[in-house]
Amino acid sequence: MCKKFLWVQTTVKRIIQNEAYTGTLVNHKTVTSKIYKTVDVIPPEEQYRHENFMPAIIDKETFEQAQILLESRLKNHARAKFGSVIHRYCGMIKCAECGASLIAKKRTVAGHSWVEYTCNSNHRYGNEYCTAHTICEPQLDEIIHTELAMLRQEILDSSQKYDEIVKDWNKKKPKYDKMIKEYSQKIVTLNGQIEELIMERIGDRKHAKVYNSMIEKREAEIAELTQKIEDCRKFDELSKKRCDELMSTAELLDEVLLEPYISDTNIRLLVRKINVHENEDGSLDVNLEFNGDFKDSSTVCFEINE
Repeated sequence: MCKKFLWVQTTVKRIIQNEAYTGTLVNHKTVTSKIYKTVDVIPPEEQYRHENFMPAIIDKETFEQAQILLESRLKNHARAKFGSVIHRYCGMIKCAECGASLIAKKRTVAGHSWVEYTCNSNHRYGNEYCTAHTICEPQLDEIIHTELAMLRQEILDSSQKYDEIVKDWNKKKPKYDKMIKEYSQKIVTLNGQIEELIMERIGDRKHAKVYNSMIEKREAEIAELTQKIEDCRKFDELSKKRCDELMSTAELLDEVLLEPYISDTNIRLLVRKINVHENEDGSLDVNLEFNGDFKDSSTVCFEINE
């Protein structure tokens, strides 16, 4: 009786997947046939969306973050027993040797508790199948903090390069304006030649194929010149846009790194996968795969704590 009055996992999941809490009303999600007793799901692009239809309880940024985390947990098969917590790196950390997930184990020694991750293949089948390599959460936290700091610096360096490109563009702008003018005049000339060729083709149908070939050649030149004009005009715009995107990402990393403890949410938003490999000397190689356009981190090596 009391279950329907309690907050359960499915209740929370339905709430964080419902856009109505962001103030958006979505209609025409499904179509029901009373004759055939079927329900067809309508594609999102064909649904009717009403932004700011009602007061928002949560902001859209938080809602989008929740969707990313749900999708990440679904892809990584992150799960826990009913009533238990999902560990910080559950589903994200993989063994580079056998491909299995590293499972979380809570350890307590002399009153001190921590969570460590060990290869599931070794845990289930023994040393003959895979090595018994483990890594602790504090070690992973330190690695990720270091890699994010390095990533931020790389982004700032790239942003400076784009700033230099924009400055160089401003210096060369008169030159590019002259090129655009020349390309435009050439296009006008080519269009005039095409009109003349069309008229000549009408009067000389026996050689129509020759005229068609000449017309196609000029049309290809016009297309090439048009693309060059487009590139010249958009170069400045694209460079500035890319620079702004990089700075926005750097600001996001600044916010993350300013926190004394990187939250689980931010880790899953930034990091897609962690691969762990044990070397012959007992050290571990840890490779991070980031979400988005970030390149994977350089390998981090350290000795296993016995």
